[in-house]
Parts: sequence; C-alpha cells; structure tokens
Amino acid sequence: MSRAAAPKHPWERAVCEAVDRYHDILTAYIDRGGEDHEALLARMVARGAVFAGRPLCTSLRPQFLLRSQVDLLTRTAHLFRSACSKARDAILDDPSLLDLVGLTDGERRLLEINPEFKSFAVVARLDTILTGADLSIVELNAEGAFGGSYSDRLTDLFQAFQPLRELCRERPIRPLYAGNSLVGSILDSWYEFGGTSLPRVAVVDWNEVATRAEFDIVCERFERHGVRARFVDPRELEYADGELRAGGEGIDVVYRRALTSELLAREDEVRPLFEAYRARVVCVVNSFRAKLLNKKILLALLFDDRVTARCSEDELAVIRDHVPWTRRVAPGFTPGPSGEPVDLVEWAANRREELVLKPNDELGGRGVVIGANVDQAAWERALAVAVANPSVVQRRVPLPTAMFPEVGAAGELAFSRRYVEVDSYLFRGEASGIMTRLSSTTMSSVHAGAGTVPTFVLEDA
Repeated sequence: MSRAAAPKHPWERAVCEAVDRYHDILTAYIDRGGEDHEALLARMVARGAVFAGRPLCTSLRPQFLLRSQVDLLTRTAHLFRSACSKARDAILDDPSLLDLVGLTDGERRLLEINPEFKSFAVVARLDTILTGADLSIVELNAEGAFGGSYSDRLTDLFQAFQPLRELCRERPIRPLYAGNSLVGSILDSWYEFGGTSLPRVAVVDWNEVATRAEFDIVCERFERHGVRARFVDPRELEYADGELRAGGEGIDVVYRRALTSELLAREDEVRPLFEAYRARVVCVVNSFRAKLLNKKILLALLFDDRVTARCSEDELAVIRDHVPWTRRVAPGFTPGPSGEPVDLVEWAANRREELVLKPNDELGGRGVVIGANVDQAAWERALAVAVANPSVVQRRVPLPTAMFPEVGAAGELAFSRRYVEVDSYLFRGEASGIMTRLSSTTMSSVHAGAGTVPTFVLEDA
C-alpha cells in the first residue's frame, strides 16, 4: 500500500493523512473480497465518462482538497477575474493593446458585435497548480471551459463507491458540482439578453469531436431543471424569418462549445449561426467576444503598466502572488521575474529549464514547449517560432505529484504516481466546481492522454 511522502505545509499534511486513510480503507475493502472497484470503472464507461472512446478516469480515488484550499481558490479566482475585467476594458480602450492581443480579422469583426449581456466569459476555467497553500494560475480558458459535466458524472459515481462511503462515515467530506452553476449562469445570461421565459437550448459543437459524450450529460442537466436542451452540429443550423432553427425546431440559446477559430475556418458552412448572432435573435454563450480573454497574451498584459494602473491593491497582489511571470515573446527589453530589465529573447534562450513557451491561440496543450523537457537546440528553434508567431513565455511552475490507486491487470490494487493539476470553473466570474487532471507526464492535457478524477472537499477540523 502506498503511503504519501511527508509534506511540509500543514494543509499538505492534512490532505496526505486523509489520502493515506482512504488507501487503508480501499486496501482492506479489496482484501476482504470487495468487488465494487471493478464495477466502478464499468459504470464510468456506461454513464458516458469517456473521451474519444477511452475512459476519462481509471483511478480508484478522487482528489481531496481542504476547505481552506477551496476557499483560497475561490478568493483568488474572484480577484483574478476582476483584474481580467480591468485588462479587457484597457484593451478595448487602447488600440495598441488590442493589436498586442493578436486577434484575427474575423475575430475583430465578431468583437464589434455586442450581445448586450454583461459577461464576456459566462463559462470559463482557470488552469491552476496547487500545492498546499501555493496556488498558481497558469491559464484562463474563456472559450474551452470543458470537462465540468464529466467531473459531475464522476462525482455521482464515486459517492456510491463503498470505500469513499466508509471514509465519509469517519469525517465530513463534501462533493463539488459545476452543473447547477452552469445552468444558472446560462439562464441568467438569457434573461439579461432579454429572454422572458424558459429558453430552448442547443449545445453546439461538431458531431465528430472527442467530447461528444459530455454533451448528453450537459443536456440531461438542463432537462433536470425543466429546460429543453439538445445537441446540434453547427452545420445543421438554419436561419430564416428571424429565428435560428435546427431540424425545424427553434433555438433561443446556443451554449457554444465549437471554438471561434473553428467556426470562422468553416464560415460558409455555419453562416446561419453568425447571421442569427449578428441579428441578436439568439443568445450565444459564451459570446464571440470571449475570444479576447482566451488569448494567452492576456496574462502577459496583466503585468503591463497600462493594465496594472487600473487594478486595486488586492488585484495587484493576486497578480503578483498567483500569476507566474508571463511575457509576449518579442525582441527587446522587458522586466524579468525579479524586476531587472532583460533582453527577452536572449535571456529566455539561456533559461530553458525555468520557462514554458505557449502559442497565443491553441488549446489542449498543442504547441506548448516545456523547456525542461527538450534539449537546447529544440528550445532555441521553438523560441524562434514564438518570435515569428504570437506566443508567450511563462515561468514554469512544477506540477505536484501524488500516488493514485488503479485496478491492475488481474484485478489487484496497483499504485501509480501522477502529476496533478487542479482546474477551477468560473460561472459569470464566480468559482464553482473543480476538475482535477492526472497525467503520467508533465503535459496534463486530456487531448495528450491525461485523465480526470472528481474532487471532494475535506472539511477542516
């Protein structure tokens, strides 16, 4: 049975004690002939927790966080969102900042259309690295806030898992859900848009996407609230007589999962969606303005004096303490992590192991180069590409690791060390729900093979 290494911070110790106790319970359960661990994995597949046909979760334990850690995430996320709103306003007011963000011509056209509800990113996700009380926000996903419904389904399944139920009898443990907040935030945006009755919702993405199974879970959640919801491929949409339709049925709200860049690349095929959006006959969530906040360069602008001048002391403290040093890759001098001026490209070339390169407009880890994972020649080639194409360089924050139990080939209990990333969902700017990603490599993208586990809260003693 795997025991956690002795951590330094009291929060880490408290979590590790709970993990060790859970592992003891799980081991004893299997030793006395329990079989629910094998059935759990089958139930995950049967209930749609699959990505591109593979099970998203193979672990036999969830992620545990202390209530204090969740509170830290919530407070930090609130102030980070507020700082991003200040950055958004600065970008819209300053053409030079807008140029820096790197919007395409098509994205700029869509930015000019105001859907007239408050939030640019109704549904968003913060990718964070959390170790004890050390929290780093490494990305804001204002378009690709996926996975919350998967996490909810896994949470449901783990709540019925006997070893977790035994631990819950010993101490208070609470599940975390995102689904109700997802529905509530979309309905709030619909009413702010001008809706006066329950809307007809379409979850819109391509039929062939790897996350197709999640959309059924999303629709199920809407239906549970009495809201008609169905999945629609954007190529099936029709716009006529002032109404957006699919299969002859009207649509009031589009919960947009297809990315802006994908839709613009196939603009002729999805023209009805853009026409209905432009005419304001359909409420699109997230609006296409969310693209502004989805660019990786946004985090670099949080360190720009034109943005920081608008921020409160609390917002500046969150940027300083919880956002890793980030810069757009470009020739010239800029303040380094310690505040001293550095010739950015030359400086970054000599600090490969401390840094990460990220394309401005990619998801799923595509194009990300972790300096510690490549040799110097590969790093310098990646740096040259980043100079030529909008990209950011960011101080690398090491991912923590933990042991997670799995079912072995013969049904036995096996333990594997996994890198752990904790991602918090934001609904109209407020944190609700967490997706924990596990990976055997430092690239914790589900597209690159990572999995997920649900997150449960250990109430503080």
